[in-house]
Amino acid sequence: MPIGSPYSRPHTSTLSRPSPILITGASGLVGSALILRLHEAEPDRPIHVLTRRPTEVQAIAGCTVKAFGWSPSDGHVDPDALLGVSHIIHLAGEPVAQRWTPDTRVRIRESRTKALNLLKQECETAHLAPRIISASAVGLYGHSADLMTEHSPPGEGFLADVVKEWEDAAADLGSLGGGHVTFRIGLVLSAKGGVLERLLPIYRFGLGAPLASGKQFQSWIHIDDLVGLLMAALAHPEWHGPYNAVAPEAVSQREFSRTLAGVLNRPHFFPNVPAAALRLWFGEAAEALLASHKVRPERLLEAGYSFEFSSLEKALFDAISA
Repeated sequence: MPIGSPYSRPHTSTLSRPSPILITGASGLVGSALILRLHEAEPDRPIHVLTRRPTEVQAIAGCTVKAFGWSPSDGHVDPDALLGVSHIIHLAGEPVAQRWTPDTRVRIRESRTKALNLLKQECETAHLAPRIISASAVGLYGHSADLMTEHSPPGEGFLADVVKEWEDAAADLGSLGGGHVTFRIGLVLSAKGGVLERLLPIYRFGLGAPLASGKQFQSWIHIDDLVGLLMAALAHPEWHGPYNAVAPEAVSQREFSRTLAGVLNRPHFFPNVPAAALRLWFGEAAEALLASHKVRPERLLEAGYSFEFSSLEKALFDAISA
C-alpha cells in the first residue's frame, strides 16, 4: 500500500480471528466448491457472501456463511458486507451460453464490470483496500489457433471486449492498494455443473460427436485445480495481474469429444455437429462454442504451480466419478 494512502487493509493477528473473505457468485459451481475448501482449510475464517436474497442463505455447500444483500444493476450493496474484509473473490457473472439478446448482452457485461465498480465505490466510501481475486476468461484472446500466453494481445468481438472491461474493473479496484489477480478460466470440468454436466447425458447414450470441424482448440481445467488456484492466490500476495487458469495442454475439440466418450466407454462414431446447427440453436452465443482457444498457463508454470490434473483423460475420469 502506498505511503500516505487513505485506505487501510485489515490485518490478522495471531491472537485474533482471521479477517473475513467476501465472495460474489458464491452459490455457483466454483463458488460453492471454493467455500467448502476454505472451510476445510480455515474453519474459523468468516465467509461473507453477496446475494440478491440474503434472508434465504445461511449455508453454502454445508458451510455456514454470512449473507448480505446486493443488486449491481440497481447500484445497491449492503455496506456491512465489507466490514473487516481482507479479500474479495469475484466469481459472479451472467451465463454466456445463451442467446445474446440486447438485454442478455447488458446482463453479461454488467454482472461482471458494474458489480466490481460498485464494490470499488463502497470500498472508497469505507476507506478500505482489500485484495481482489477475480474470475476472467480465455475468451479475452478471441478466436485463434495460435498458442496464447498471458502476454498475447486481446482478440476482437463481444466476449473479448467484455473480458477486457472485466479485467480493467478488477485492476481498478486493486489500485486502491490491495492489488489484484485475475484468472483467465477455460472450460471447467465438473459433473456437478457447467458444460460437462450438459454433455454427460448425450455421451452416456453414445450420441457424442465433435462440434463443427473439431479442429478448434479447447483449453480446460479441472475444478479442483481451479479452486486450488484461488486458494493459492489468497496465500501468495506476490501474485499480481492476469494468469491463465487452464491445464498445460490444450486439446482439439475432436480429441476432447473422443476422450470423453472413451472415459465413459461409449462409442464415438456420429458425424460432427454442423456449425450452422449450433448457430441456429444458440444464436451468436454459438461463437463461444466454436472459438479456438489454445492457451498455455505460462505464468503459473513459471511460478512453480503444480497441476493435479494435467491429463484430460484423468481429469474427466475424476470429474465424472466424483
